[in-house]
Amino acid sequence: MPPLKALESRDLYTVGWIAALPLERAAAMALLDERHEKPLDFVQPHCDPNSYTWGRIGDHNVVIAALGAGKYGTTSAAATALPMLSSFPQIRFGLLVGIGAGIARPDKGRDIRLGDVAVSQPRGGVGGVLHPPEILLRALAALRAQHELEPPKMLEYLEEAIARYPKLAKQGYVHQGFENDQLFKTSDSKEEIQREPRDSTDPEIHYGIIASGNTLFKDADYRDKVLEEVGDECICLEMEAAGLMNNFPCIVIRGICDYADSHKSDRWQRYAAATAAAYAKELLAFVPIQDLQTTRKAIEMLEDISETVADIHSITTGTKAVVENLNLDSQFDKVRRWLCPPDPSTNLNEAHKKRHQGTGSWFLENQIFKQWKTGKRQHLWLHGLPGCGKTVLSATIIENLNQQLDASHVVLFFFFDFTDADKQSLDKLVRSLVAQLYSKCEESRKELNKLFSSCEDGHRQPTFESLSTIFRQMTNYVAKTQIVIDALDECKTRRELLSWMESLTQSGHSGLHLLTTSRKEEDIESELQRWLHQGNVVPIQQDPVNDDIRLYVHERVRNDRGFERWHSEPSVQDEIETELMGKANGMFRWAACQLDILQDCLDLRMLRKALESLPKTLEETYARILANINEKHRQYAIRILQFLTYSERPLTIHEAVDLIVVEPNGSPPFDPKLRMPIPREIMKICPSLVSLVTRQSGDPVETTMELQLAHFSVQQYLSSEQVRESFPKAMTGVGVIFHEGLKQYTARVFITRVCLAYLCQLDEQCSADEIRSKFPLAQYSAQYWMDHAKPAEADKDVQDRILNFLLQQRQAYTVWGILYDPDQPYTKNPRAFRIMATAIYYAALAGLRYTVEMLLEKGANVNAEGGHYGSALQAASAEGHYDIVQLLLEKGANVNAQGGHYGNALQAASAGGHHNVVQLLLEKGANVNAEGGYDGTALQAASAGGHHNVVQLLLAKGANVNAQGGYDGNALYAASAGGCNDIVQLLLEKGANVNAQGGFYGNALQTASARGHDDIVQLLLAKGANVNAQGANVNAQDGQGQKAQKSALSLRAV
Repeated sequence: MPPLKALESRDLYTVGWIAALPLERAAAMALLDERHEKPLDFVQPHCDPNSYTWGRIGDHNVVIAALGAGKYGTTSAAATALPMLSSFPQIRFGLLVGIGAGIARPDKGRDIRLGDVAVSQPRGGVGGVLHPPEILLRALAALRAQHELEPPKMLEYLEEAIARYPKLAKQGYVHQGFENDQLFKTSDSKEEIQREPRDSTDPEIHYGIIASGNTLFKDADYRDKVLEEVGDECICLEMEAAGLMNNFPCIVIRGICDYADSHKSDRWQRYAAATAAAYAKELLAFVPIQDLQTTRKAIEMLEDISETVADIHSITTGTKAVVENLNLDSQFDKVRRWLCPPDPSTNLNEAHKKRHQGTGSWFLENQIFKQWKTGKRQHLWLHGLPGCGKTVLSATIIENLNQQLDASHVVLFFFFDFTDADKQSLDKLVRSLVAQLYSKCEESRKELNKLFSSCEDGHRQPTFESLSTIFRQMTNYVAKTQIVIDALDECKTRRELLSWMESLTQSGHSGLHLLTTSRKEEDIESELQRWLHQGNVVPIQQDPVNDDIRLYVHERVRNDRGFERWHSEPSVQDEIETELMGKANGMFRWAACQLDILQDCLDLRMLRKALESLPKTLEETYARILANINEKHRQYAIRILQFLTYSERPLTIHEAVDLIVVEPNGSPPFDPKLRMPIPREIMKICPSLVSLVTRQSGDPVETTMELQLAHFSVQQYLSSEQVRESFPKAMTGVGVIFHEGLKQYTARVFITRVCLAYLCQLDEQCSADEIRSKFPLAQYSAQYWMDHAKPAEADKDVQDRILNFLLQQRQAYTVWGILYDPDQPYTKNPRAFRIMATAIYYAALAGLRYTVEMLLEKGANVNAEGGHYGSALQAASAEGHYDIVQLLLEKGANVNAQGGHYGNALQAASAGGHHNVVQLLLEKGANVNAEGGYDGTALQAASAGGHHNVVQLLLAKGANVNAQGGYDGNALYAASAGGCNDIVQLLLEKGANVNAQGGFYGNALQTASARGHDDIVQLLLAKGANVNAQGANVNAQDGQGQKAQKSALSLRAV
């Protein structure tokens, strides 16, 4: 054989061909018109695990990618596609070519035989190839027309291949004889169906739906159940395509090797692979090479491929923008996207930056801590004064624990954070801990995977109760789990947090060890003292903290550039240290602020004057900082502090620069020419009160600079009366200015004005990414203007601006929809071209009562349909806005209107646990047994959410305890799945059928067993649950059973 040629560049390959099995790859190679060596410029990335073959078919250069040995299924195919597109970024489309199981229905005119070819093709928007490029669709149409006139060239291509590679015939890449092609009845696996004999061995071609799953089809009964879901259009079953079709522009071609029944054998596989490859070759002849240049690259279409791929971390330059954020493990990636856990490592990194060498060692050497580490003490609570360095100490502890890890030991941590709304609730804490444990303990993953599957593979959010239960179950796989939780006092759901901590410590798991920090606040102390032994309460003493502060002050005075003027005068340095340490009283934060102020003293007289008048408290310190802000900067400072004090998150430095430019009453309100030339200089406006931190952005090599309040005590001070009271008498007027400007109502009013004015300057012709790039404050304004408007809505100017925005500023309204979807607040990029709902819908959803009232006065349709919840009434009910629900009903809203996610307003309110809204709706005539929506009925919605008082109310009003429907099938199943023992008990007392069928696992006993709710299992058994009921398995750990197995197949029509 002559030597193979090598093309100059990988970019010359424009067609990707994926083969799952070695025999499929062999068939593809045999059909190449010309084999190539690897391209001269091709260096395979270490993260690309594929095996490649290169060649030419007709005018097209083709790269064939093979799956890893033994890997079959939808995920493996997707895992092959992405590295291929990363390594060959000029690929325009793909061909998924191989073998499959034929769905022969000769009695219905579909006479599919072994060796025939099935081609996936879209039909009326249902099934088929989901989004193949037009170039492939045109080629398919042209080829089908050609076959109406002339026979296919497949046999011709096969004969040429066998002539080149004679061994193919011996290996079985030829027709296996009609006598070896038998089709049997489903009802009788031994009774053959008699079919009309064919007069030729030429393979026939069939077009339709190909169903894809992760399970081999070897059973006719099971196959037929699958077909009931897919429909009569299905012509073939296979195992790879579903993982690709939602994102990868390709066509699936399958040679028929069996009939998906118990007679399945390997005899026809090679010939089937060959006929499929021959068809693919013929199809490529109808793809004009010149049209490829105008076809989008496949890599550009992969917006969501991260949901289906695995084993890739780094990528090549040509695909960087699309695939750089993908995780090694696709399941982990999907689970993380579902959990949406906050990342506490950002807090850990910031705390490490603030730590000075040697600080915190006093606690690491403490006998109590050593006993906690070894397990002699199970739980500790550290408490201390504001600003004493608790967060930095927590980071020191975490670092120490991580240095002594072994295989049976994991460390989990979380930092409650006043600057980040995503880190202020118990729910977010548990999500973060679960995600950390999932990544660190492989054995524990199956527990969370079960919950993920039962939540429609992540399309439904888990209840807090189910997540908490899963976390406890996951910790059972680890001999020792040490959890460090910092700043309990910065959690907004403290009561629930403290209750959860108590239940966690009393779970009986001796290997679970909890260490928490907070201020010594009354509610925290009284709750912890109920279950935590006094010997495990550790006050952070002033003396050892002062030793740490001394190290910190010494380091800054001797080495900071701000103090370099005193580097040659050690006596002055000593004087600074002595004065500060005499008044620090264990407060790191106080010392840090004084150092920030002292470094601006230009000579010894200024320095000593400042040292003589050091403030005694943090509040006094903050008042001085405000008083010393340059008058020219004062309004800028107030505006920045307004945003940072009352915002849900920190601001990027570029957002902060833009917000001080906006003049809501200006003409124009925003002029980009007025931006600060050097963004970092914004730190000069209010130093010591704000800090600039570096965060990891979506790009793993890029970072974002964010502005946030420097400490929790700053936020508490700025939002309190102390702003006015702590100012020196001589500067009372300045104190009043800051106090008035930083009142919540005043701040919210101004922030709302700024956000709406900014949005009104944006161009709807730009894409979302272009808008975010040109106008950094746009995303914040779009996402948060309603949150700020709600407490500010009584202001007449705010009312007018909101109405103007919603009704008159159509361009701004459109831009808002491009940047943010209130119905999907966690989606970065809202669906393009979606139909936005009405203004009254969004106002009702956001809880803007005044706006709803004014819109109704202006003629808004109270029953207008649209939006995720279907109507304004259902949106307000879902969010628990009682006053708006009442107003809408008074203005004629249909209390029983159907539509939207929950089907009706009563179900929406019940799902959210809004007892007062549920009661109001029932009083206004809501049908307590109305069916429809996600949960089927209001009772099932309340049961699934664990809302006991709502369940009681609904039952008292006549709710049918055994109503069927919705995702969970019935209320008892929903309550059992969520681990809601009290609701299960109540439903059973009210006559719930303990053996009712429905839901992902089949019945209540099955789901309670699968999720580890042992108390509910015992309760159900005591009430007569049938262990042998279809789908039920009291010992199930994997959700086994017909219903669960059927769901786990994850069928997708392709």
